[in-house]
Amino acid sequence: MKNEQLPAGNLQLVILLLIGFIAAQFLSTVDIFFSNAVFHDTLKAVHDAGYLAVPNMIVAQSLTCFSSAFNGGLFFSFTSGLSLTILTVFAAWIWYILFHKSRPALIILVLIWAASILIINQNGLSSLITSYLILIPCTIFPVFGKLFPDHIRSSSRPVLFTHIALFMLFSISIGYFSQGKAERFLDIRDFLLLRNPTGSKLNAFYYDNSLYSANYFKSYSQQLIKTCDLNSIQDEHLKQKLSHIFKRFDYIPLPASVQADLTLIIQDNKINFFHQNKAVLAVSVNDFLNSPKQWIKQFESNTDQHGIFRMITMASLLFTGAVLLYSIFFLLPFLLIRLFAAPFTATILASLICILTLFLLFAGSTGNKNFTSEQISTVLASEDSTARIRVLRYVVDHKMDITLFPEYKTLINDGTTPERYWIAKSLSIRDTENNREDLHKLLTDKHFNVVCMALYSLGKLGKKGDIPIILDTIRTSPNWYVQWYAYKALRNLGWQQKILN
Repeated sequence: MKNEQLPAGNLQLVILLLIGFIAAQFLSTVDIFFSNAVFHDTLKAVHDAGYLAVPNMIVAQSLTCFSSAFNGGLFFSFTSGLSLTILTVFAAWIWYILFHKSRPALIILVLIWAASILIINQNGLSSLITSYLILIPCTIFPVFGKLFPDHIRSSSRPVLFTHIALFMLFSISIGYFSQGKAERFLDIRDFLLLRNPTGSKLNAFYYDNSLYSANYFKSYSQQLIKTCDLNSIQDEHLKQKLSHIFKRFDYIPLPASVQADLTLIIQDNKINFFHQNKAVLAVSVNDFLNSPKQWIKQFESNTDQHGIFRMITMASLLFTGAVLLYSIFFLLPFLLIRLFAAPFTATILASLICILTLFLLFAGSTGNKNFTSEQISTVLASEDSTARIRVLRYVVDHKMDITLFPEYKTLINDGTTPERYWIAKSLSIRDTENNREDLHKLLTDKHFNVVCMALYSLGKLGKKGDIPIILDTIRTSPNWYVQWYAYKALRNLGWQQKILN
């Protein structure tokens, strides 16, 4: 009878995770939909005022689509939402099963919950993560009680404990071995995602939709374009001076009819910074003119509502990565083995598969091997694309001049996507006329990741003659990510916003 309870426990855990994920996805979609609508109106105002809008109006149309909000919401649902769901299930397990619904334990959990909400909103309301913190626990806790009634809680304890213990061990192992090994993540992209059609589609889906979610919780210091309202300033000379300063920091002056990110009001020889009709800071005119960067950064820091949310999301990326690997390398083998073996045997065998997987994933390092110039030339001319990618990454890491190895020219046309990507990046290391010609050619590459890296390299080479080409890329590209890199390249070349039409 005890063995029969184990599958039920697994099913109930899956149900809880699905409930939490669905709740997170609903909240994410709603929040991002309204955020996208506001961003669309801002882009249209920037475009109508004659300035360069990024993304362009081709991409901006997608901001009004429900699918963009839904797909963008998946990023938050699979990171912060799923992580919070797992932690809530763990908290429910502690209260229901370990402490048998003890009142003191509940008080402690509630205090932790309330403190988390207060800390996250200490710099202003961060609506999405706050709604996560309210809805997910309030949904999971009562459902947990129904799925694990009193008469099966004791028998389900081994199920939950086994999953929690093994998952925590797996997470710690992933976290430990991931530190200092960024090449492992590049390995996943270069040798797994970009080497097969399914992986390429997943890669494209991520880049096509992640900027919708990223834009939602960026601080103003991280956004490409911001808006400001200088219309209340009566002194035209000061107004022009402030307009020039704020354009340097990508704040576009817009008409008073538009709700700007920053509104400036001069009063008693002080510049008052307002955000959403709330006073943020005040500084004397002279102090601001002497050190504008300091005060603009202060404004951006004071209005950053989502700083803790970003930290949680970044931590959740590693956490949910461990969830995915745990599901693939423990849960899936466990469920398959369980079809013909006892639970204990299935657990042992699945655990061994986990250990073997960790060993295969993290044993050794691809970044320690050194290559001579002769070896690099030989590998680049070989038929082994995996070896060619590793050599190209070595060239970039060691800031070597790729033009010393003419074999790379063939790979610009015939190489795989990762090879063309690393060639584009390597061309930023030395400034030659041939480099720019190759980069201009790579701007027409069929893969957007390669185009992005070509734009990055053009920005690093610092040739202002490339500005018209990059501007044209922003105006015509249907890819937001490409436009993001293009705008960064423009700014690296010293270009500033001005009325273009």
